[in-house]
Amino acid sequence: MADDPLPSLTDLDRRLKAARMAATGSPDGIPPEVPPAPSSENWGSAMRLGVELASGLVVGGLMGWGLDRWLGTKPWLMIVFFLLGAAAGMINVLRATRVQGGEPPGGAPKNGG
Repeated sequence: MADDPLPSLTDLDRRLKAARMAATGSPDGIPPEVPPAPSSENWGSAMRLGVELASGLVVGGLMGWGLDRWLGTKPWLMIVFFLLGAAAGMINVLRATRVQGGEPPGGAPKNGG
C-alpha cells in the first residue's frame, strides 16, 4: 500500500472537470441557467400587500370605534366597520396581485375576449 503513488494534482483537476461537466454541462460547474436571486422588488411587493390588508383593518376599526364613542352604540359599529375594513383590505390585496400578475386593473382579460 505504501508503494502506490498518489494521483497528481493535474489528474485530480481533470477528473473534477469531467465530473462538473457531467453534472451541469459546464466545465466551471455552474449550470447554464441559474435562477435569479430574489430581488428587493419582490420584498417591496410583499410589504405592500401586507400594508394594504393591515391598513384596511386599522382604518375600519378606528372609524367604527370613533362612531361608537360618538353615537354610544358600543361595540356594534366597531365590529361592522372592522369587518368592512377587512373586506376592503382583501379586495385591495386581490386587486394588487392581479395587476402584478399581468391582468389589467379592471379585471378584464388581456386579449379583450
